[in-house]
Amino acid sequence: MRRRTQRLGGKRQLIYIVVIVILLAGHYLYDNYIAPHQDKISAVVEAVAGNGVPFPDSSAPDIATSGISSENSAPNSAPAAKPYRSGWAELPSATKNKDHYTAYHTSNGRRNYSVCFSRKHRCPVWVAAPMHRSYKGSIKRSDNYAFDPKLPVEIQPLLKRSYGEYTRGHILGSAERTATQELNDQVFYVTNIAPQLREGFNARGGVWNNLESFTDRHICRDTLYVVTGAIFDDYTDHSGREVKASTTINKNDGKSVAVPTAFYKVLLRTKSGSSGKSVYECSASELKCAAFIVGHYSASRRTAKSDMMSVKELERLTGLNFFAGVKNAPKSQAVAEEWGL
Repeated sequence: MRRRTQRLGGKRQLIYIVVIVILLAGHYLYDNYIAPHQDKISAVVEAVAGNGVPFPDSSAPDIATSGISSENSAPNSAPAAKPYRSGWAELPSATKNKDHYTAYHTSNGRRNYSVCFSRKHRCPVWVAAPMHRSYKGSIKRSDNYAFDPKLPVEIQPLLKRSYGEYTRGHILGSAERTATQELNDQVFYVTNIAPQLREGFNARGGVWNNLESFTDRHICRDTLYVVTGAIFDDYTDHSGREVKASTTINKNDGKSVAVPTAFYKVLLRTKSGSSGKSVYECSASELKCAAFIVGHYSASRRTAKSDMMSVKELERLTGLNFFAGVKNAPKSQAVAEEWGL
């Protein structure tokens, strides 16, 4: 009996050793063969999505507001979206431009903003973001200008200080993301920054600063969806003033950066502002949207009706498709009275 027990004990030890060897071999195979291939596959998928990080799908977490309705409150109710993997109403449709890199940023499961960045211009093409009072708090601006961790560092400008003759202009403003430190830190990624004139434009009382304030006044209990972008080709505004395409030398790294000739904002929200409904659930008569564009030159004036155009008009100008997943967005209309103009 003792001999038999000893034999069984020896077999058990052998089985244990075999199991351990199999487990170690499995880990080795995964780490050295399977995981690297998965990374390559992911990289290919991201490259197809626009040479950067793909946009989230419709199951991605939405803005965490206190009972406020938004399009991801019922992700399965959204129509077949044209934007790449989009369940977020503010996203334009994805472009097939090899120069454009896309990324999105979230904090604790709550989206912050999405960005389309140009390698050629070393500047953001557009930034799309939800705007809501819950994004504002008491956090002070970090002023920590940093590389975007989701995009290649070599395509991004170094911005430890200003460009030189131009200031570091936020596309999504620091003042719009003060609820948490991480939200504010993310808007200081250089992919959210463009060269802007200061006096008469980005500074207090400047035409762009006033358009940012105008946008803030339309934040409501329902979410306001905003796309902010830049134009780099020659631009002639409503007054006939022309701004020629140009570049500047970034004093931080000595590299050329495109200077936008105009900046714009595209806005979408419910008319009532307190419907409690997803924009996907609303009819066209319940929604309002409009585009506002200003030439990149000093002009200390308030936002005016002359700065406004329909979203369709801006789409023809930029070649983009805004609010692509919101089929009832009234993009052909721009009613000044609806926006207090």
